[in-house]
Amino acid sequence: MVKFNFFLILVFLLFSGCKDKKTITPIEKGKIVEQTAKRLVPELTPEPNKPDPEFTSEQIAENRNSFDYHIVAASYNNLSQAENFKGKLYQKGYPSIVMEQNGKFRVVMQSFNKKETAVKELIRLRKLNKTPDLWLLHQ
Repeated sequence: MVKFNFFLILVFLLFSGCKDKKTITPIEKGKIVEQTAKRLVPELTPEPNKPDPEFTSEQIAENRNSFDYHIVAASYNNLSQAENFKGKLYQKGYPSIVMEQNGKFRVVMQSFNKKETAVKELIRLRKLNKTPDLWLLHQ
């Protein structure tokens, strides 16, 4: 009896849903082009080409200094070594900066305000680049 009631409810729902459907006008062979040509298509206005903002290393460094958490890719005693590594990261698509702290030159890949966000990105970058050498610096 329960199965029969369930079946009746299912049939009722199927038929009640069919009433709201609009009928589609059939397309005749040979008139497809004419019927398609009569359709109204909204025109899209192209967006103006906005150039991507170019930031200098100094501007990036100023912005990154305002954050508390930094993902560090490498730390060197020599500034030239840090700059060379920074160039390698830039070629891979990471606009990094060199921060000097306590006589060490740290190559910073990304900076964050929240620790949770920084840790999530650190884990993602470690998996993506297959490098466990990345670490988090808190200022």
